[in-house]
Amino acid sequence: AENALRHPERASRMAIGIVMGVTLVLMFAVANESVKTLLTTAAGGDVPPQLSQIMDTFAAIMMGLVAVSAVIAAVGLVNLLSIGVVQRRRELGLLRALGLTSGQVRRVVLLEAVHVTITSLAFGLVLGVLYGWVAAQSLLGSVALPPASSAPTFVAPGIPWGPVAVVVVATAVLTLVAAVVPTRLATRVTAVEALAE
Repeated sequence: AENALRHPERASRMAIGIVMGVTLVLMFAVANESVKTLLTTAAGGDVPPQLSQIMDTFAAIMMGLVAVSAVIAAVGLVNLLSIGVVQRRRELGLLRALGLTSGQVRRVVLLEAVHVTITSLAFGLVLGVLYGWVAAQSLLGSVALPPASSAPTFVAPGIPWGPVAVVVVATAVLTLVAAVVPTRLATRVTAVEALAE
């Protein structure tokens, strides 16, 4: 956390990619689930299978497109963690000279990545649910739907817990995988070599 306070621009760059990826995925998932819930209620409990299939296909296509942004965020996270370790090589060398083991230095880098990821994930989850609900409300809020058949219609946010769990687990795995390369960089150089730079 202290490193994030000393170099907020570095922490912000790491965080923004994760926030954007999580927000985009959840926005489409929540919007789709909210629309499905509203249409199910308006249809009296059963949405026609064709409509359900169309909505699922649309959601799958959108998730595929959003997956590209998740890959870009993953590459950005690895790059920024690696650059951060290279820029802090002297600091990490000093910590090793003061007695930290290679494992402890690895933990420092991993904890920094975990801290940024947890914060980013929390913001992304909140923004994704909010934007998804706003999108569904904007799409169907002015449409008169049964049983009341009066506009405006309130679209309750539908949260698809499956995709939320997948996003949380995928982000956690991404963090662990993304931190492997920087932790190797952090411990590859001896303390004396790092301090000499």
